[in-house]
Amino acid sequence: MALIAVIAIPADIRALIQENCKNSKGRYRMRYAWRELKSLAGLYAQILFVASMLAFTVGFGLIVLDRYVKLEIIGSAFAQADWSWGQWEENLRSGPNNVEKEFTQQHVAQGGTKDSAVMIMKFLWKAVPVLMLVCFAMLMLSVRLTSKVFNNALQLLVKTEVERNRRRTQRRYLRSTSHSSA
Repeated sequence: MALIAVIAIPADIRALIQENCKNSKGRYRMRYAWRELKSLAGLYAQILFVASMLAFTVGFGLIVLDRYVKLEIIGSAFAQADWSWGQWEENLRSGPNNVEKEFTQQHVAQGGTKDSAVMIMKFLWKAVPVLMLVCFAMLMLSVRLTSKVFNNALQLLVKTEVERNRRRTQRRYLRSTSHSSA
């Protein structure tokens, strides 16, 4: 995980961060290193926040979905998937893991009837293409959001580091010119 965190930052920014950890004599200073670590922690906190929000949303969706249709049944249905829509429907009804039978048993165990189970299955079968499209769109939006947040956080880090480097260079220059003129 730490390797991914380091790789996520471009090499020239890593070099700038390391340079900002040094004093004017080129020695590492703990105070400067802590400042840089705080800056990096801010970057990773923003990324972690977005990742946790996405994980929370997906987890909540799975919990709600599991209440109505057990995730094992959904997994079994996708395991029997076929490119042919009709063949897939046949696999769900007659395969070794009869999804129709499993769903009906689970629905009746929760207090439903066989007729309501059949109605729900027919609705789900018609809704699967729409649900898959919505899930794909949500996935693409999540990727875009994550990318945007990472980009903004990295730009903020770069701006902070460049400004810190500019101030450090300016101080060194002013210090060296004041010594040479004295």
